[in-house]
Amino acid sequence: MKSLKIFALMAMVCVLLAGSANAGIITQTCTIPVTAVGFTQTCTMNQFNQPTAGTLTSVVLALTGVGGNVLPEQTNISGSPITFTNSVATIGLTLTGPDSISVSDTSGACSGTVAGGTTNTGCTTTTFSGLSAANVSGTLALYIGTGTISPAFSASGQILSASGSGGVGSAGLLFFGGTGAIGGTFTLTYNYNPPQTGTPEPATMAMLGSALIGLGLIGRKRFAR
Repeated sequence: MKSLKIFALMAMVCVLLAGSANAGIITQTCTIPVTAVGFTQTCTMNQFNQPTAGTLTSVVLALTGVGGNVLPEQTNISGSPITFTNSVATIGLTLTGPDSISVSDTSGACSGTVAGGTTNTGCTTTTFSGLSAANVSGTLALYIGTGTISPAFSASGQILSASGSGGVGSAGLLFFGGTGAIGGTFTLTYNYNPPQTGTPEPATMAMLGSALIGLGLIGRKRFAR
């Protein structure tokens, strides 16, 4: 009696697992090479053809393997040398449309002197690699269609911010900036349920039959009592 119950329960679990195993995944990738900022690169992705391909259940955006370098710069427009401290610059990689995902990295701080009428590039370059952004969930309706994503994904490398402190007499004469290069891999994943054919797979039918037989035997045993 106990073994029959176990048999029937296992068969029903198998049927449930068979249904969940039908979920599908479509992955599209676009790699942006490490390129000097600023730049724009378009990544064209296909939309999800619903209901022909099935039902879209979730969209995941990922930005991984981001690497490059960033260098803080200081520009002195006066005629005399100016000292500075804690000069830093932040570089970023952002992909937008329809949803957005981004990652950034900041240089080490630099201090020194910049000659009059020049831009100082003598700070140490910070090199980075292997950065990843937290995954972003996409808005389903924006990815359903028979064409490509519009607007297309654009990868814009840029110096997001720069800051520092100037010495005496630097107000209005010393400006902080930066330069660098950045790149990475963008991945767009569609999770979906395939279209229903209306006819269960033979294996699913067999497991369902086993479950029904097991339950029938259990009921028969109880009736016999």
